[in-house]
Amino acid sequence: MDTHTKENSVATLRKLRDVYQSQLDASVIVEINAVIAALEDGCDCPGAKTSEHWGIRALELIADIIRLVTNISELMK
Repeated sequence: MDTHTKENSVATLRKLRDVYQSQLDASVIVEINAVIAALEDGCDCPGAKTSEHWGIRALELIADIIRLVTNISELMK
């Protein structure tokens, strides 16, 4: 994963976490923090999951949060 993509993923996850924290389960917030930490640490440790894995996980989390928030917003109308 290139540096620009990593920085954008971290920034997006942080914004989503901060904005929707009250709507997210504590386990989701813990997972977001873990993915952010893994991306920031570089994920280059031997035996650790690859940076591509963390990049994919970041995208999955972003998609899941957007889907959740969109569904909640539609239900509240």
